[in-house]
Amino acid sequence: MKLLLNPGAGWSATTPFLYTLSYHQKYCHCGHQKESGYLRKVYSNDFDQSIVDSDWNAPQKKIDSPMGKVLSVRNQYVKHFDPHFLEQYYKEPCTIQNYIEYYRRHWEAIRWEYESVSDFSNFNFSLPIEFLQKITPILQEFFEIKVTFQFRDPIRRFFSEVGSGIVKNIDGDDDLKERIWRKSKNHKKLFLYKLKKGHFSPNCEYLSTFEKYQKVFGEKNCHFVIMEDFWTKKDELERLSDFLSHKITKVHQNCYVPDMGSRAPRLEWLKDQWESDLIDIDEEILYEARTVMRPFYLHWQNKFGKLPDSWVDNVL
Repeated sequence: MKLLLNPGAGWSATTPFLYTLSYHQKYCHCGHQKESGYLRKVYSNDFDQSIVDSDWNAPQKKIDSPMGKVLSVRNQYVKHFDPHFLEQYYKEPCTIQNYIEYYRRHWEAIRWEYESVSDFSNFNFSLPIEFLQKITPILQEFFEIKVTFQFRDPIRRFFSEVGSGIVKNIDGDDDLKERIWRKSKNHKKLFLYKLKKGHFSPNCEYLSTFEKYQKVFGEKNCHFVIMEDFWTKKDELERLSDFLSHKITKVHQNCYVPDMGSRAPRLEWLKDQWESDLIDIDEEILYEARTVMRPFYLHWQNKFGKLPDSWVDNVL
């Protein structure tokens, strides 16, 4: 059976990418949640599971939505999980054996409609290579594994991540000044302060993460899409179709393309996108970000010989 891992990067339209593959193409199905965070829990039992448990108490309106019919906890695609198994699955300690059994049961129920099970936990982006190397041989006994990533213009992606942290009041490892700017909901000052201090999240590390997964799962089994291109260029759909051996013909709506900042369309079921940019990126922000984040662009250019056209303006 097939397992699609999609580690991210977060704030690069991972949710519309999942909807593209799951709702529109019926290629893969996650089970109860887009992001269970289960592998992170296997790695570290101090992981705060509450941040990914919201789907368990989803309101009926969400469950009745088109996306809810695919992903919610009370639809036809997850009724095969008996309560006793789920109770054990989410009880500590979390184990790789439980992870395998979850998707094995899921596959037996959906195999007539879908080609793959999937895990779209963005938390997997920062899993250490030593842990991945440890669990991969175990997973490969049961699954044919493919890995996909979405990468967005580095400055705009990080700006959205900072804004989302304000909206969701996520402190992380912030210092006192960052907590002050977050509490006051000052997106600009918080972003500029993070730039000044070099407080970048693991989601910024595109190349090292992609190469980490290539080393573990093999180059031929790893694929990335440039977010801005995937939603605008037909040949990107063809590349993904070839990688998955499954025809991809329709993409789900994406609030980040075209980029409209704080004026992004309020598309239903994509609130995590359109609420992330509290303000627009102005010239001061762009000037500071170009200076500090230039290495992220240069690393990409050195690796692939050129930058995606949609990223070039931010480093000129």
